[in-house]
This record gives sequence, C-alpha cells and structure tokens, in this order.
Amino acid sequence: MFHKALTEVRHRLPDEITFNYYTDRQSPWLLANLMPETTTVRAVRQTRWAKLLDRPAVKPLVARSGGMLVRSDVSQLAHADVYDLDRIAGKALCGALETLWQEVWQDYLVTFTTYGLGQGWQCEQISREGGNLVLQLGFPTDHAALMGRFLDPETRWKFEELNHPVRGEGRPTLAWARLDLDLDRGEALIEEVQSDWLRLVAYEVTSLRARSPQNRNLRAHQDYMHALFARYAKVWPKVVMLATLHVLCDHLGMRRVWMHRPEAGAWFKGMEQDDAPRSLYMDLPKSFCFEPVSEIPAMLRLGPWNRNQRLARQRMRPVKAMMQNGYPVFWRLDL
Repeated sequence: MFHKALTEVRHRLPDEITFNYYTDRQSPWLLANLMPETTTVRAVRQTRWAKLLDRPAVKPLVARSGGMLVRSDVSQLAHADVYDLDRIAGKALCGALETLWQEVWQDYLVTFTTYGLGQGWQCEQISREGGNLVLQLGFPTDHAALMGRFLDPETRWKFEELNHPVRGEGRPTLAWARLDLDLDRGEALIEEVQSDWLRLVAYEVTSLRARSPQNRNLRAHQDYMHALFARYAKVWPKVVMLATLHVLCDHLGMRRVWMHRPEAGAWFKGMEQDDAPRSLYMDLPKSFCFEPVSEIPAMLRLGPWNRNQRLARQRMRPVKAMMQNGYPVFWRLDL
C-alpha cells in the first residue's frame, strides 16, 4: 500500500482495541461469517468448514440446537464479551454462553503501526511497492505480574528487535501481523505473522546457560520462560490470526483475505527462503478454514498498482511455474 491508502486505513481504525480471547473463540467467529442466516447442522456438515461444529466453543450450541443453527446465535458466542447473559433468550444459547463464561479470558491489546514506507521495499520482505499496515498484539494484563515475579521489567529490551514493528513502551508486543490491503476490491493479504518475544527469551536462556550454568539469573530466566511458554506459546498464533480477521472484516469491511504459502511467499517477498515455522503458514491458515488456491491476488498481478513492473515479473515467474504444475501458491478465505 502507498502512503495515501495507509493513512486512510489508519483513520478508519481506533488507536487501540481491547481484544478478549477465550478458548476457541475463532470457531464461532468463523462459522458466523461463513454460514447463511439460518441453516441446518446437516448442511454445515457437508461444507469445508464442517470441522467448526465439533470445536469446544461451538459444540455445546450444536448439541442443544435441535439440528438448526441461526447465525445470530453463533455470532453471540463469538462476541460473548459484549453480551449480558441475563438478557439472552433461548436455552441452547444460554447454555453455550455459560460454558464460555467459565473459561479463562485474556485481555490482549491490539494496536497499529506501519512498516516499510520509505525503507527500500525490495529489502523489507514486502510483496509489492509501498508499505504494510501492522497489527500489534500486546500481552494481556496478567503478563506484567508474571514477568515481575521473575525478572526486572526493564529487561524487556532483550526480547524485542527494535527494527521490527513492536511497541517500545506500554505493554510489550507478543506478536504481530503485517498486512497489505486492496481497498478498491475489499481484499487483504497477510504478509507475515511473527513473534519475537518467545524466541528471544529462549535465546537468552540458552546464552545464560552457556556462560554461567549455576547463575541465579539463569534460574529466574528459566522459570519465566517455562511459565511464559505454558501460558502463551500455543495460543498466540490463534489470537493474532483471529484479531487480524476481526479487524479486517469487522472494522475495515474486507471480505476476502489472502495469506502467503511458504514457497511462493518467499519469492514474492524477495527472500531465498522463508525461515518462519511452517506451522504458521500451513497449519494456522488451514485451521482457520483458508483454502489452498492456485491463484494470485489481483493486488500482486501486473498493473498500474504495481509500479515496478520488472521486479513484479521477476518475482511472479517462478510462482506462475508452480501454478502451471497445479501447485497451490496462496491461501484464501472468503468471508
């Protein structure tokens, strides 16, 4: 995106969003956005998102539904943090919401910044000329107490790469998503999903262990790392993906979302290979009902929106060869 489009998007978004996450919140959110206004459980079982019916946040509603699902009921499961249980009608929905209210909720903080503008985009792992919108996922409030139990909060600089799009103050950035938006077509591309914090904490523990294995500081870092990973390691990819889709769909009106697959993504972003865990670009989008497609987003094809035609052709050539061999090159989700 160019500066004008990024500025427009930033004006349409709040400065920050408190994003509550409870176990499996993504399943009712996805189902509510994929299903018709009213449908049968049997009909949903015949779709590619049938797996959502058996997930923890949706299953109690399905069990009490009598075989019929209403989108507004499913949507209320996805937005349980803004509904008053005493005002909800229907035993099936009340029972499902009561199950969710018994879960542990985490209050993440979503903030925004930009990335890549004026920095030489060819070297910034961006798929086309311009910059990216960055969604930053800040730790929930309980992290401050967790970190304070083991470490001085001033040590946060060890776990942040300042050339990455993280917040330098306030709640630390647990993870982020870099996004390219096509405002005219109502489409978005997820360029990257990443977390530095957990990786750099593990690196610090390894480094301390090599230098002084009996050091008290090492024990404190180890205890923090174990607690940190137990609380956030498995859940953060789901939270940042759901928060991204929530912002794109519910705040910006995007109805089609693309995401890179590892091999084609490396070509488009000008990288020899993508070293990110394959689970982030394979398992994660699959679990969110993205489809693998042998198709390129319009925003990345040759056209006036892609000013560097020579470089665009160069990056697209190997991707087209993959497509001709029937290999999927992107993930796509239509909402």
